[in-house]
Amino acid sequence: MPFLVMLFEKVKAMVMDMVDNAVIIYTDKGFEPFKKPVLFASVPLIIIYFLIYSPLGGKLKTRTMELEKLKIISAHAADFQDAKTRYAAYQRKLPLLKDKDEWLNFVMTSTSKSHGIVIDSLSSQTESEVGNFLLVSREATVTTTFPRLGKWIADMENSPILLKVAEMDLRKDPMTGGVVKVTLKLSTIFPRFGAQPQGQAAAPAAVQ
Repeated sequence: MPFLVMLFEKVKAMVMDMVDNAVIIYTDKGFEPFKKPVLFASVPLIIIYFLIYSPLGGKLKTRTMELEKLKIISAHAADFQDAKTRYAAYQRKLPLLKDKDEWLNFVMTSTSKSHGIVIDSLSSQTESEVGNFLLVSREATVTTTFPRLGKWIADMENSPILLKVAEMDLRKDPMTGGVVKVTLKLSTIFPRFGAQPQGQAAAPAAVQ
């Protein structure tokens, strides 16, 4: 490419020099001295223009545009890589779409059992589309104590996979001190498209 640029510049300088000389001669002697030179030089000049000057000019313009594009890409490469890294980290916090039907059921039943809580009722799952994601929720009703309830909720929300108690209705049992009846809604988000992000673990098998 440097050779082509040098050749282009030489041809350009030669043509400009010829034009300057022609202007001087024309000013001094008129058009008469140019009749034969123009006749013989017109064909080579046309050939030089179309075979060398014009193609080189087009190539140089194309390379200049490509260079400008590369400069723009280079200037924003770090920002793009940073955003890509953050997006991948967020993706790893989401459960897999293939586990959508069983994930919340598994989380609620397995964690409640580990805290000695019996689920009185478990609602059907609700789903709503939000852009490229699915917001999935399920309600559970339990009867338990305040300490057990607090530990259960903390256990679910501290999961490495995104889980959030979105709603909760709590009522104290007037007949039993320290016991509460609670209905809570647990929600999570699933990506609607795409494969499993690297480093994300699949859901364990559902509790029987």
